[in-house]
Amino acid sequence: MKTLLTRSISGIIFVSLVVFCLLTDENIMLALFGLLSAIGLYEYHLLFSSQKRFNYPAILSSIFGVLCFILMMEPLVYENETGLVGITHSILHLTITILLFGVIQLVYKRKELLSNTLFLLSGLIYIVIPLYMGAILHWQDQGAFPILLGIFLLVWTNDTFAYICGNLFGKHKLIVSISPNKTWEGSIGGFLFTVLVGFIIDSYLFQGNYFWIIAAILVSPAAVIGDLFESALKRKNNVKDTGNIMPGHGGILDRFDAMFFAIPFFYIWHVIYTFI
Repeated sequence: MKTLLTRSISGIIFVSLVVFCLLTDENIMLALFGLLSAIGLYEYHLLFSSQKRFNYPAILSSIFGVLCFILMMEPLVYENETGLVGITHSILHLTITILLFGVIQLVYKRKELLSNTLFLLSGLIYIVIPLYMGAILHWQDQGAFPILLGIFLLVWTNDTFAYICGNLFGKHKLIVSISPNKTWEGSIGGFLFTVLVGFIIDSYLFQGNYFWIIAAILVSPAAVIGDLFESALKRKNNVKDTGNIMPGHGGILDRFDAMFFAIPFFYIWHVIYTFI
């Protein structure tokens, strides 16, 4: 009971913080995502420390995480470069940052230069790139109903009702070797309620153009895959939680695992819809 109370209070604070950042100045949301990049890369570094994949201080991964996020956002925020031009310049900045990391590693640990760089790159792809995509969506399309808030609502709905339906009806395990508590019944329940929320958003906020229904159909399984992917990483490294920054939930990677996969799927759908 105490664990459930702690988890509930922590979850309410987290949701309130995210909603506050989404509904206020866009720079606040960018600052939050920059902070998440730093903490996420720090946790990712520690996650693999048991396998000695990284042999430099974790704070260095954290610094490069937030540095990459800032430099990737710079063309959009300060130069107002959107579309393909902005993305091209963001990729260029990311490449320069990775090369800088390589130079530092060349001085710090020459033998592990390639492995360290590749593992940092995998962390950037897993954590920072999705946050960058989410930041682009938020920066370009806020409106009365911020598009990024819609993504969070879909993911939160999927997680919540997958948990409820799994507890009520769950009998058939999804992938027991990775996540023994997840069931097919829970996943299906989460999917159906997520699509329902997409339908409600379309019907009452956007007069039924089916954008959010299709988004829900994509986001729900993407969120499940993201959750399973992080569970697999933790099992591989014999780690229960990636951190303790959120009591009852674990670390940033534990809380955002679904978002790291849901945002790229949504982003691709958003780009396709823009050109339809």
